[in-house]
Amino acid sequence: MNEEVIYTAIAQAQKVSGIAAQWKQHGPLDGRLVFDLEGKEIVFTVKIKKELRQYHVHELLQLQQQYENLMVVAENIFPKIKETLRINRIAYLETNGNLFLKTKGIYYFIDTHKTIKNTKNKTNRAFTKAGLKVVFHFLLDKNLINKTQREIAKTTGVALGNIPLIINGIKETGYLLPLNNKEYVWENRKELLERWIDKYTTGLRPNLHKGNYTLKGDWNKIKLNRELTVWGGEPAADILTNYLRPEKLTLYTKENKLDLMKKYRLVPKNDGEIEVLEMFWENAKAEKTAPPLLVYADLILKGGKRNIETAQKIFNAYIEPNL
Repeated sequence: MNEEVIYTAIAQAQKVSGIAAQWKQHGPLDGRLVFDLEGKEIVFTVKIKKELRQYHVHELLQLQQQYENLMVVAENIFPKIKETLRINRIAYLETNGNLFLKTKGIYYFIDTHKTIKNTKNKTNRAFTKAGLKVVFHFLLDKNLINKTQREIAKTTGVALGNIPLIINGIKETGYLLPLNNKEYVWENRKELLERWIDKYTTGLRPNLHKGNYTLKGDWNKIKLNRELTVWGGEPAADILTNYLRPEKLTLYTKENKLDLMKKYRLVPKNDGEIEVLEMFWENAKAEKTAPPLLVYADLILKGGKRNIETAQKIFNAYIEPNL
């Protein structure tokens, strides 16, 4: 638990808004915050995040079912995520003093203070563009780490010279521990998955974008060349769970623009409902969808209640058993 985050947030809230709170470390989750608001003592059960990301939202929605007054305290929360938290009446406090809480007839919403910026750490090679591809494959197959570096390079499509640097980067984070001179064991792979989704959002996914298209007709009637093109995001989630009616479509492909137009009758359109991304793995088994792990990431990043619910179903059925 990062105590610096909680004490900075309390001090800043007191300084900029005059709102007093007392931190009780012992209790459910990370602890409790006791606020003195309008002469009333209001207690919140707290979850601390250094930086709150979209993939954390579904966890908070689950916790909200257990705790009546749930609050997340973080260094920084992006505006879209704050909006989602407010819609779902999940209280939050940032280290700059921004605050939202609504409970027992008391309502506070402060959003006027700038983010307190921290000095950035050096780049970890595990979370570069090449590193994210390798970590993705490690998350799919935990045993891949104990194959030769040449085999890892071939499986991931990443240059052999990058592999030891990426592995060292993972070791630096503490997710990978040496078992002996030749083998490794994994530690806290769920946290590694969350960190991968975080970095994938800005470090890899934007580079995969190949354009937007539109389609006349039903998406599920298209016969894809599965070795080269598969569904991701919402349509893949519908295939995997039969729970989500897709609105925005995602395709991962190795095919070019002309192939997409001729074979699948896709029409390029800047604001089209189909986002096309480069497929960065080999679909040797000709699966109908991208790996569930990637589908899960797509849904978490898109957000929305139905997407988050579906993402949780995919996590429970396809991802958690392999972590």
